[in-house]
Amino acid sequence: MKTKNLLLCLTISLLVILGCASNSRNVEVRYLKEGKICSEKIPLDFIKNGQISSPYIDTVKCSYLDSLSYPDMNPDHYETHTTPIVLDFSKKIEPYSPEYYCAYSVYNIIKVIENYNRLFDNKIDFNSQKDYKTIEITLGDGALFTSPNTYIFEKNSNPSPSLFAHEIGHRAFWYLEDSLKIKFKGLSVIHMGLLEYFTVSFNNSPVVGEDFLPHKLMRDVSKLYKYPIDSTFTLRNTFRLLEESYPEEIKNPQSYVSRYLAACYSSYSDSLLDNVYDNHRGAMVLTSTLWHIREQIGQEKTDKLVAQTILNLNIFLDKRAEFYQSSETPWKDKIGWYDVFYGLIQKDKELFEGKDIQVITNEFARTGYPIEILKY
Repeated sequence: MKTKNLLLCLTISLLVILGCASNSRNVEVRYLKEGKICSEKIPLDFIKNGQISSPYIDTVKCSYLDSLSYPDMNPDHYETHTTPIVLDFSKKIEPYSPEYYCAYSVYNIIKVIENYNRLFDNKIDFNSQKDYKTIEITLGDGALFTSPNTYIFEKNSNPSPSLFAHEIGHRAFWYLEDSLKIKFKGLSVIHMGLLEYFTVSFNNSPVVGEDFLPHKLMRDVSKLYKYPIDSTFTLRNTFRLLEESYPEEIKNPQSYVSRYLAACYSSYSDSLLDNVYDNHRGAMVLTSTLWHIREQIGQEKTDKLVAQTILNLNIFLDKRAEFYQSSETPWKDKIGWYDVFYGLIQKDKELFEGKDIQVITNEFARTGYPIEILKY
């Protein structure tokens, strides 16, 4: 009897061990970071009973991209035409397979959302954004056209995790503006500059876009960008860089890039092309300033400073009469760089006894922001 009980206990223990092992599978993923291929083993604890299970994602769909079109010639509204893929997570995940890209995406999406939750005191309700609870993973040309709920991966590509930090960042900042009523008033360079700070900080790298943007449109905020923004950041210059990046595709009017540019040129007048800034590229002026502050005072402090400043931007905007002393008229009801600068200093006084004020001041001045017009 004792022998049988001992065997039974051993059997149960072995089953428990095997069960734990099967629930703690991982897969090795590869991605580009500052020009180098990196690898990381990521846990697959979000896959249960052969299905992806996450409080932030209801459904993951996967498909091959057949074509991409702009039916109303609006560059912001495209349609993907795809062939569905049936996913199978019960087998070993092979590199660059549909399951591989799905796992890589879900892991990073969850990671970024949890980072935002932690820094913004759980005030950003990602689950309220119902349109993004279904994630589309699409395999084919056109990674350039990835969006917050459609991720496009080219064959055997190794996209930087900055892809997910950037796209989830859009969701976070839309919520900040739409639900928390932070007065960015649209996708301004200030809105994008703050968003992109978290893109680079979460990825612990100043480079955005590796292996999903063409080299000429990748963004590196370790460089020093100067304020005010100049003509190199206009929409026309961005489209020129896009044309230079895809010379062969441009020759084919049916290519994704040609179709996108055709939609852009039909939607934007010459005046807009020459006088409106590409907010993604223009944002580097502010993001680079924040990145250089981070290099000196560290990620933890800078992340907290920036997040808490953002949550209080409306308060600082309402205090302009106390600190803004220029003859120029600031945007009446729209967040400006001066609200961010003043807010960072006030938050540093509150959180860190003002120990980083000199660093903040020096970096904003080095960028070229006219900080002399402020009383702080």
